[in-house]
Amino acid sequence: MIFTAPLYASERHCGYCKDTKTDFFALESQATTFKETSNTKTTPSKQSVTLGSSILEMTCQEYDELINCGFRRSGDFLYKPDLLRTCCRLYTIRTNNSYLQLNKKQRKSINKFIKEICPDESILDPIPKNTFNLNRLFEAQSKSTNFKMKFEPSKFSREKYQLYKKYQINVHNDDPDEVSEVGFRRFLCDTPFPFEEINGTKEEWDNLNIQNWFKDKTNKVKRIGPTHVCYYLNDKLIAISILDFLPSGISSIYFIWDTDYAHLSLGVISSIYEILLCEKLGYRWYYLGYYVEDCDKMNYKANFGGEILDVCTETYYPLKDIRPFLKNGRLFVIGDENTKGELDCEVSGNVHSKALTDDDTNISETIYGRAETELESKKDEYILKKRYEIYSKGLGLYKIPNVMPGLVPLWKIKKWLDEKEISASYEQQLLLGGDDVIYEFGDLNAQGKSIIIDCIRVFGLERVKNSTIALQ
Repeated sequence: MIFTAPLYASERHCGYCKDTKTDFFALESQATTFKETSNTKTTPSKQSVTLGSSILEMTCQEYDELINCGFRRSGDFLYKPDLLRTCCRLYTIRTNNSYLQLNKKQRKSINKFIKEICPDESILDPIPKNTFNLNRLFEAQSKSTNFKMKFEPSKFSREKYQLYKKYQINVHNDDPDEVSEVGFRRFLCDTPFPFEEINGTKEEWDNLNIQNWFKDKTNKVKRIGPTHVCYYLNDKLIAISILDFLPSGISSIYFIWDTDYAHLSLGVISSIYEILLCEKLGYRWYYLGYYVEDCDKMNYKANFGGEILDVCTETYYPLKDIRPFLKNGRLFVIGDENTKGELDCEVSGNVHSKALTDDDTNISETIYGRAETELESKKDEYILKKRYEIYSKGLGLYKIPNVMPGLVPLWKIKKWLDEKEISASYEQQLLLGGDDVIYEFGDLNAQGKSIIIDCIRVFGLERVKNSTIALQ
């Protein structure tokens, strides 16, 4: 993996809540303090806060692990929100067919779509009256003469761009002059993945043919890599699903649809379709991106069921169990209410699923609502500065907060340094002026050490050891 030093940035405008929130706090204690004070100078202002890096090179396996640490990608930019300070709590959500429970509206949308792509339903296998069979969605596609789905590499075409521009203008109210080919390429075509994963193999693409979905899965070559799924109706491109096929599942990046076909509920159809696709093709999970409980633009994902990631413990919990903790857009961290200080987060991506028990509780206030947590981090920062010449001032946008959910805590960094897990002879590969060089940690100046430590906090020690940091 090759990446630039992490950038920590905030802005007033939020693309999720559209700056409409008056209660944008991560903790209930913060909201209470805000209500009780009339001095706005002492209260935080609403902001959208993101931590991210430009990725020069990354495999799908590495991205798979990072998704399970709360990251997402936009083109070749990898990012995650600061859940403590940003106005919207963006949680990673994943699901599969076992969580899918179709409601009446979803079933109606599927039936309407089937009738559109297969007007002569007499060619489909009969089903009892007033019953619903989800498999008819695949059957209708396989027998349709006017609809097809084409799986292809994540590459630019004029046809795709024109649909994207129409969608952005009509659905997101973008200024036509600001929707460019360059922006489309950067957002939905560019990727940091290696050539062989971008292009895939003939066997990979063949197995995405619907005629092969129902065959024996034994020895099938699964697609791994970025993919565009193009929906054609009567030979017209009406939708594009931008996906990443990863070892553990399929990640949905973006979905574009022609507003002339709004009556087909293509967004609903694509999500259900891709959940079923995971099962048919042998992928375990369908990653829907970020879930925001108090945002209508993002909370529709609850309609597909699934699990929500606790970034502090790298544990997924069923959404239906966690939702009470998410009320009013609050931060949740599951653990023991007697916990003191930040949890031991290693940013490994080695996640697991867990059912919520009676002993589990939301300890976000216990950790992040305590003044002691920030005070202890400042003590650790002081020791790192004095003992190891780390965290010097003047790093500007590259300065990451002492306390942030989902990062390796400063006390863990101090422990690794004290125990020589990170020693003066620790070697780090750097990309400087186009040349790969290896520096020992002890030979770097304060700013160089700080950048490496920030990278370790963001991406984890083992991952950084095996990566190259690109310095501009």
